[in-house]
Amino acid sequence: MHDKSLQVLELPRVLAQVARETGFSVGRERVLGLEPTPDIGEARERLACTREAVRLLERQPRAGVGGAHDVRPQLHRAARGGDLAAAELVPVLATLRAAVAVARLLGELDEDAFPRLRALGAGMPTHPDLVRRLEQTVNEEGELLDTASPRLRRLRGEVRAAHQRLVERVRALAGELGPALQEPIVTTRGERYVLPVRAEFRGRVRGIVHDQSASGATLYVEPLEVVELNNRLRELQSQEREEVERILGEVSREVGQAAESIARAVEALGELDLQLAKARYARLAGCREPTLNDRGRIVLDRARHPLLSGHVVPIDFRLDQDAFVVVITGPNTGGKTVALKTVGLLTLMAQSGLYVPAGDGSELAVFEEVYADIGDEQSIEQSLSTFSSHLTRIIEILRGVEVVRRRGKGQTLVLLDELGAGTDPDEGSALARSILTYLLDRRVPTVATTHYSELKAFAHEQEGAVNASVTFDLETLSPTYRLEIGLPGRSNALAIAERLGLDPRILRGARRYLGTAGVRMEGLLEGLEAERVAAEEERRRLSLEVAEVERRRVALEEEYRRLEAEREAILEEARAQARARVQEVLDELARVQARARSLPSGEEVDALRRRARGLADRLAPAAGRRRRSGPTVPALGGPPDVGDTVRVRSLGHTGEVLSLSPDGRAEVQMGALRLRVEVADLERAPARPVPEPAPAVIRPRLEGRPAVPYQIDVRGRRVEEALLELESRLNDAVLTGMPGLRIVHGKGTGALRAAVREHLARHPLVESCQPAPPEEGGDGATVIRLVG
Repeated sequence: MHDKSLQVLELPRVLAQVARETGFSVGRERVLGLEPTPDIGEARERLACTREAVRLLERQPRAGVGGAHDVRPQLHRAARGGDLAAAELVPVLATLRAAVAVARLLGELDEDAFPRLRALGAGMPTHPDLVRRLEQTVNEEGELLDTASPRLRRLRGEVRAAHQRLVERVRALAGELGPALQEPIVTTRGERYVLPVRAEFRGRVRGIVHDQSASGATLYVEPLEVVELNNRLRELQSQEREEVERILGEVSREVGQAAESIARAVEALGELDLQLAKARYARLAGCREPTLNDRGRIVLDRARHPLLSGHVVPIDFRLDQDAFVVVITGPNTGGKTVALKTVGLLTLMAQSGLYVPAGDGSELAVFEEVYADIGDEQSIEQSLSTFSSHLTRIIEILRGVEVVRRRGKGQTLVLLDELGAGTDPDEGSALARSILTYLLDRRVPTVATTHYSELKAFAHEQEGAVNASVTFDLETLSPTYRLEIGLPGRSNALAIAERLGLDPRILRGARRYLGTAGVRMEGLLEGLEAERVAAEEERRRLSLEVAEVERRRVALEEEYRRLEAEREAILEEARAQARARVQEVLDELARVQARARSLPSGEEVDALRRRARGLADRLAPAAGRRRRSGPTVPALGGPPDVGDTVRVRSLGHTGEVLSLSPDGRAEVQMGALRLRVEVADLERAPARPVPEPAPAVIRPRLEGRPAVPYQIDVRGRRVEEALLELESRLNDAVLTGMPGLRIVHGKGTGALRAAVREHLARHPLVESCQPAPPEEGGDGATVIRLVG
């Protein structure tokens, strides 16, 4: 990427802000060394790493590389056989501890959400044995610990004991020689303990003179009585130093042997520090992840220049295949250059793997090169004027564009500030138009700022070019810094002069001098501005209407949910009432049938039978709703015979003919009822098929009732227990709408089978019962059909 353009667009300043979020110098170096990549795959990978780091900080805001140091110089010296001081081992230990902590942290992350950070942690060398060795050797202050070796521990114990004996003996002598001493204190000279003896008492103290005061009044004497103790202490201290040197050499060799691996850990820590710094910067600056493309498309929503502070007015910007040359016009200090820099800088940030200060949904293109000519670089030494300096840069940019085109790889983004400025307006305008035409013909994405009205017309007329402007508030005479795509900017010079009170006669003269084309252009711009304001007002009105429609929609949805809840409550109440009514009818039907069986034939029995038929008719609609609908069974022709299945027309139920009498009547078994009816009231019907086995559990048809199994197994039970179980199951089965059941009672002695079948034959809820087919148990089971 062109270094001069990186400097002009101020990417290094942004990287310096990111670098402030790093944890140690290696991470800082990596941040400051970031360069935009022209490869879209690599740029996306960089953004993916930033995305994972942002997620990590959301989960663990204090995540970092705490304690890590750049220990590569120490590692280099140790690898070459040099010894490290105890203080130099402290940052090595801290770095190894940081590597262990980071490896543990990254290893606990979810692999699907953090694949890159997980891989970074998996490749992190940790060296737990070396960590333990260093922890036994040095403390945080860089001092060698007694635990560094058993010999060092012993020597230090002996040094302390010898020192204590020496000090006690010297203090005792100081007490004995009180008048001969300048002061009753013990001091040292040349690492040997001495007493400050007055010069006139030198003869009273036998010993070695090590020093004297500047005046000569005091002699520092080592008494002969403590010479041996001093020698012993010095000897032990010397042995201690030798042991310390030996330990440091040994530990340094261990560090040197692992130097390459530790260096990789430092690099991995630096990489994590880089990603976390990018994530922290994104959170602090309110940045979002942009979408990248290689089609030259730029769509920025509420984009901000990251180096501006205070109240920053965001801009919306668009550049694509239909409009890839954008000409920005407007007053000075209105924000044209800031908009230009924002587009270029955010592009470089995205290609460096940084989130950008823009809204969600923003999109940026990945360019092979980004060229920028911004600012005044006139040079007295090189005799370059403002125009010459700009033109020199533009020539360099156009050459670079051709180089990229010849490569046939990637695209170039060109940013030109105040194109054609600094020379005669007519010539500058012509030159600027020609440069833009050159870039337009080569379909080079370009953003240019200018004051020339001719370039406004050029952008309006040329396909592939579009006008943009920064707006100005004539009421406050200040720029708004808002960028409008599609509208050219007005210079506003005459309008500002009028607002400030310039003589109207001078203004009229200025408009005459401006010429017909200029006046027409200003009128056109004024009309476009009015249309823009009207469109903005219409958009605002429509937004309010949409908001009102949305409010009403939400209110209607809430009302709908309330009515649905009321409807469900009413239906549930109706279902409960229906279930209660069905239960009442079943109970009454059972009582009537039981009463009919207990009475001899007669009018009362006929009345009870009519009452039973009436109850059955009342139960039929509810039972019909409970049972699954099926095809109508057609009647068979011919007179009925004994054993035939017949339908009793008056009752609407089927049964089996038991006998026929000469008087034209027939005895029919209908469930638990045995009736005598007219033969003319019967019609032959197909024999009822044995109910097919149903799934293990039938789903209830009446809400609130538990599911009932199709098969009831009463084998092994006493008769009383079996009949109680049957009574409960039959009632539940009818209420849940089941058509039939199979009761497994076994064959055995036949007592349980006979009792069950006799009970079923008399039961008011059982319409018919018969032995099961051979494949379903034969005589060891009974298949019943329930009423309804």
